[in-house]
Amino acid sequence: MSSLRWGGLGALLLLLRLLPGWASPTLIRVNRGVRVMKGSSAFLSQDDLKFAIPKEKDACKVEVVMNEPITQRVGKLTPQVFDCHFLPNEVKYTHNGCPILDEDTVKLRLYRLTETDTFTETFILRVYLLEPDCNIIRMSDNVLEVSEFYGLSRAIDKNLLRFDYERTASLECTVRLDPVGTRLPAHGQLVVVEPWPEEPRGDQPHSFFPESQLGTELKCPGGRCPLGLKKIGSLKVSCEEFLLSGLRYQHLSPPSPHIDYISIRLDLTDSRSKIIYKSESVWLPIYIRAGIPNQIPRAAFMAMFILEVDQFILTSLTTSVLDCEEDETPKPLLVFNITKAPLQGYVTHLWDHTRPVSSFTWKDLSDMQIAYQPPNSSHSERRHYEVELEVYDFFFERSAPITVHISIRTADTNAPRVSWNTG
Repeated sequence: MSSLRWGGLGALLLLLRLLPGWASPTLIRVNRGVRVMKGSSAFLSQDDLKFAIPKEKDACKVEVVMNEPITQRVGKLTPQVFDCHFLPNEVKYTHNGCPILDEDTVKLRLYRLTETDTFTETFILRVYLLEPDCNIIRMSDNVLEVSEFYGLSRAIDKNLLRFDYERTASLECTVRLDPVGTRLPAHGQLVVVEPWPEEPRGDQPHSFFPESQLGTELKCPGGRCPLGLKKIGSLKVSCEEFLLSGLRYQHLSPPSPHIDYISIRLDLTDSRSKIIYKSESVWLPIYIRAGIPNQIPRAAFMAMFILEVDQFILTSLTTSVLDCEEDETPKPLLVFNITKAPLQGYVTHLWDHTRPVSSFTWKDLSDMQIAYQPPNSSHSERRHYEVELEVYDFFFERSAPITVHISIRTADTNAPRVSWNTG
């Protein structure tokens, strides 16, 4: 009778442990995501995200996970660490103006700190990107176009863009361009046409003129760069000056997709307090008539897609195991997203090999920073697992699924081994 009672109690405890609320009680009470207008920013509120942790009981922090390139693709959540009971105007998502995606994600890690323990929970915050109903930066029906490879567009002026805001004496309008930070344009550069240098007169010696005035040519692919072009890097000018500067787009790298972008940021600043009243970002499209639609990434022909792993041994993935090809995007910018994780073990980054990752860049793969951690269990036979991935290029085109086969060899030894406790 006693054994039956204990058996029934054990079965009940086992059933309770299988229930979701018992097995992994969540610390998140509300996670509705945040809605942001494209090109603008929005603050996170307790209606969007709320935690089931009393403010007066335990310390609680939230960290933005930064080593997941499949997240925060078109924006950024700041600050990187904030309190669970954040203030209404403390946590902000800022969109970079990309028109391609209608949704973004942010990976967050919650830390609950008690007197004796630290509890963590990782979750995804969804960002819903909405079309703005009123913009400061307004595009006309005219388009910026390049008729051929290495071609030059028309100038960006008031016939292409206009800035719609209330013009007052205390409000300064500023335009910023950062081609290095935004990596845009991706297939060309921004230039201005400078006045042609005067030809030397025949009655003056040739050496009278400095070498800089003798028509030294800006080096361009194929030598087809016209004289008098000056490359523009980072730029910060007033809105009126921007439309009068004669800025043009020059195509540089065929073959390329039929569309490229210029990233423009506008700030309205109070001239007395120097506080930014409002900011807006936009990607201005450039249509390349000779280009073709952006092609999807594809699996590399020379990669094996088979990873041999010794039992218990953390093993790096290399480009001989996993690789892809893409003509329009530089390889370091390609992003691998794991859509089907292995049944046992996990893919990790060597910055912190105790945590699994769901995405990584080709650069990290090439630098051998991505590895597979096999399960901490011994078997007498080989085990085989699969990892399924997709590859995204710079403009978010997605490859067909790529499968990597993982084969774990048995350990041919009876020697003692060290195991680890990941908590």
